[in-house]
Amino acid sequence: MAKRMPRDPEKERSILDAAVKQFGTDGFNASTDKIAELAGVSKGSVFRYFENKKKLYVAAVNKAMATLLDVVDLSVWTDSDDLVTMIIRATRYKTELSHQYPSEFALLTRVYAQDNLIPQKVRQQVFKIFTDWQTEVEDTVVTRMIDKMPIRKDLNRDHVKKYMTMVLGTISAEVQQRLEEHPEMKKIEDMGGLIADVKEYLEMAEFGIVASD
Repeated sequence: MAKRMPRDPEKERSILDAAVKQFGTDGFNASTDKIAELAGVSKGSVFRYFENKKKLYVAAVNKAMATLLDVVDLSVWTDSDDLVTMIIRATRYKTELSHQYPSEFALLTRVYAQDNLIPQKVRQQVFKIFTDWQTEVEDTVVTRMIDKMPIRKDLNRDHVKKYMTMVLGTISAEVQQRLEEHPEMKKIEDMGGLIADVKEYLEMAEFGIVASD
């Protein structure tokens, strides 16, 4: 019986790094030949470390997630004194992270969008990895945020968390788009119009849009 060669951690890491980059760029259709070339290994080595393309893809998603978990600082969200500051700071921080880790963000964005090119079973598996992480982060951030707010006693706290998660997600998406469209806005002092809009959105969420008698 042939003796199995020991795994080389450095080679395995190179394959995963290459897989994150190629899957982030080309989706599940990424060429394993390109992944092997980028990693500086043979295609046979790719499949010796990762039995097939599906398992390589799942491992790449886990790698991308682990990379971001190692560097993300949730205090950017939780230590803000008010919601407006939190949204601006957190969105800018997320944008900076996406520029530092473009391959990881690109891959996870494809996972979030549930790329139809990914086989269904794999798509469900990697989407669960993403949503479990997202739920944990949102729960931490929104729970701490709500703890600072005088929530009405007649409201279901879980419903409030779900509602605020949806509201903050929508506002953050607009903030991110505007920050990307206006890279000259580096400091809070440069964001007067954006901050005013965020405040108005949050006031709508807090007080409603129907005029009182």
